[in-house]
Amino acid sequence: MAYEAGGKSGFIFPKLLFLSARGTLYIFLAGIALTACKVSVSENHDGKSAYRQVVHGEDSLLLAKRYIPFGNTLNFRDIGGLKTKDGRIVRLGKIYRSGNLASLDEGEFDKLNSLHIASVYDLRTDHEIKGKEDRLPPNVKYFHTPTVEDKEGEIAQLKTKVINGQISEQQAFDKTIQFYEDAVSLNVNALREIMQDILDSDAPVVYHCSAGKDRTGIISALILSILKVDRETIVNEYLLSNYYRQEHTESTLRKAKLGKIIKRKMDLKAVEVFITVDERFINATFETIDKKYGGIEQFIKNQLGIDQKRRELLIERLTYQEKM
Repeated sequence: MAYEAGGKSGFIFPKLLFLSARGTLYIFLAGIALTACKVSVSENHDGKSAYRQVVHGEDSLLLAKRYIPFGNTLNFRDIGGLKTKDGRIVRLGKIYRSGNLASLDEGEFDKLNSLHIASVYDLRTDHEIKGKEDRLPPNVKYFHTPTVEDKEGEIAQLKTKVINGQISEQQAFDKTIQFYEDAVSLNVNALREIMQDILDSDAPVVYHCSAGKDRTGIISALILSILKVDRETIVNEYLLSNYYRQEHTESTLRKAKLGKIIKRKMDLKAVEVFITVDERFINATFETIDKKYGGIEQFIKNQLGIDQKRRELLIERLTYQEKM
């Protein structure tokens, strides 16, 4: 469930095209709006607290290695470097998460190849991908593995409803909570297949949705759970999307605020809900797992089809014992 701003990302706010004499007034008002449009993300959506929780002492250098900056590709990072409950460390350079790769520049192909990524798993729906196809080096394999069905383009329709002021902040929150719950109930079969493909890869992989925060965040949370990272660390890692996307999020909110000149009913708080992550969202996934399946351990075994022996092999391959 990714909702972003700009032609390549999702939210496309009304362009101010002024062809009449009244255009001068509207342009003047737009200028005032832009000048006054210093927008900050809510404190609970800036990701700074999560960043401080994940980075501590000597771990700061390790975290720096986890984030890989690309020009127009957001939120690209390694899920490695985190400690598990058994005192092991998730290996770097094995599994990456990202926003969509539609804006990856050819000049950055060498940088992507330097990560030795062999496969890309695209979690988006057909409607989301159309016109925003991933741009990849020819040697990288592409797999379309949607986690949800979107037969009627419901995600795109939702964006339109937000812009037209048909969705309030509370409705946006409720819809997002429902999305996170459905991911591990209605869509668990698709989830299982994707997880198995990612975890079975001998070579490094990257998976992404549109913004690299919701569906990508759920997949990441489950992988880290399999590797026995504690839930608090997983939640903080999930919230890092707010930290790494903050500049983009504030840009989106500025455009939304300007767009209200025309779309006056648009709820800016609803926009913020859709373009950020909240710990209550990922906790809704975990709570659904706890209530419906009896906890994460049972879910991993019964719904994801990973028995104890296979899990131990995954832990051995994807983590290492920290040196004393």
